[in-house]
Amino acid sequence: MGSSLKEFFLLKIILPIIDLTTGTKITYWLRQITVMNSMSGEQRKAWQTKKLQQFILHAYNNTPYYHQLFNQLSLKPEDISSLEDLTKIPPIDKNIIRENYGALIPANIKKIPHKKGRTGGTTGMPLHYLYDEDTWGYITAAKIYAWKTAGYKYGEKFVTIGSSSLFPTHKKSWKHIIYFFIRNGIPLNGMNISDEVAENYVNLINKRKVKYIYGYAASIYLLTKYISDRKIKMPGIKGVFTTSEVLTPQYRALMEKTYNCPVMDCYGARDAGITAYEISPGSYHVGYNALAEIENPYAENTGTLLVTNILNYSFPLIRYRLGDDVCLAHTHQAGYNGQLISRVVGRTSEVMRLDNGHNLTSTGFSIMIRDFNVLAFKMTKVNGLKIRLEIQPKPEFSDNECAYLLKTMKKHVGNEVEVEIIYVNSFEPLENGKRQYFIT
Repeated sequence: MGSSLKEFFLLKIILPIIDLTTGTKITYWLRQITVMNSMSGEQRKAWQTKKLQQFILHAYNNTPYYHQLFNQLSLKPEDISSLEDLTKIPPIDKNIIRENYGALIPANIKKIPHKKGRTGGTTGMPLHYLYDEDTWGYITAAKIYAWKTAGYKYGEKFVTIGSSSLFPTHKKSWKHIIYFFIRNGIPLNGMNISDEVAENYVNLINKRKVKYIYGYAASIYLLTKYISDRKIKMPGIKGVFTTSEVLTPQYRALMEKTYNCPVMDCYGARDAGITAYEISPGSYHVGYNALAEIENPYAENTGTLLVTNILNYSFPLIRYRLGDDVCLAHTHQAGYNGQLISRVVGRTSEVMRLDNGHNLTSTGFSIMIRDFNVLAFKMTKVNGLKIRLEIQPKPEFSDNECAYLLKTMKKHVGNEVEVEIIYVNSFEPLENGKRQYFIT
C-alpha cells in the first residue's frame, strides 16, 4: 500500500472508527483546525470568545477555587465577555495549583472523560494535573496537521528519540494503544547518546527504512553530530521534528546540512494545553484551543507566557503562568489566522558529556527522576567520570529505593562513572520559578 493510500485509509476510515467507538475526538479537531485556518481573524476571535465564555462559566459554577476567587474580586462570569477581559483575573501558577489541587477539580468531573498527568519537575517538583479528551484530541490533531505541512503522510514510519514524556511507559488505555500502533512510531531512548548507542540507532533507521526523526532537540543533535562527523549518508530521511527543548541555530544548521530536509520545531506544555508548531521558520502557530498572553515584558512583545486552555474542562486553569519566556508576534500568515510565537526564549537544555563517551540530556533525566519518591533534584558534573546527584526525598523514599535509583543512574551514565547521591532539604528556585537542575 502506497503512503498516500495508507494515509487516506487511516485518516478517513480507521481514525473515525476509533473516535466513534472510544469517545476520542481526533477526527473532529483535525477537521476543525482545517476549517479554522480558512476563517478570518475576526471569525477566529469570535469562536474563541464564545468558547472562553462557556469555559469561564463552567469554572465558576463547578470549581471551588474559581467560584471563591470571582466572589473575592466581585466578578461574575458575564464580566469576561471578551479575550481582553481575561486581564481581570489574576494568573495562576504551579504553587497555587499545588495548594488548591482539589479545589480546581470540577464538581461534575465524573461526567468529563479525562486522564491524570504530571510534569517532569523542572520547576522544583512534579506538578499533578488533569486533562480531558478534548484537549488530548486537539493536541493530537494539531500534530497530525503540522507534520503533514512538512510532507509527512500519516502512518509513515518514524523514530521517537526521547523518554517516557514522548512514549509513556505507564499503563495506557486500549484506545491509546491502538492510536500509538497506527502512528507507526519506533521509540528510542534519548537520555544517553554515546557512540555505541548512535551507531545502533543509525543501523536501525537504515534497516527499517525510517523516513522521519522526532524527539528531544539535544538528543537528535547528538545523533546528527555522530552521523555528520563520520560522513554517514542518510538519504532516506525526509523530515526532522524537534520538541521539549529550544532548537538552537547550531542544532538546526547541522540537522539541515546533514539530512537536507525540513526541520520543524514544536513548543508545547501538556499541563497548559498549548501546542505551537513552527510551520515556517520563526513562526510557531499557537493552537486555537490556547489563548496566549505576555506579562512583565522586558523586550518588544517578549515576556513570561500566560496560557488559558479553553477546552480543558477537567482542570480549568485561567492565565496559567508556565515559567517560560516567549516572544509573541502580531502578524498573520496565509492559511492561518491565530496567534504566533516568533521565539521561545527559556527552555534550552544542557548536554552533559562524560569521559566514557556518554552524552546525557537533561530532559530525559527529569522524566526518569519523577518515577521515584523525589520532590526535586539537581545533577552536577563534578568531573569527566563523576556526577553528583542532589535529591530532595519524600518521606516514603527508602534505602532500597535509593539503591535502585543508583542502579538506574549507572545504567545511563555508565559503570565507570562515580555517582554521589546527596540528600537535601530544599532547593532555591531562580527568579522565574525554575531551577538550574542540570549543571555541566
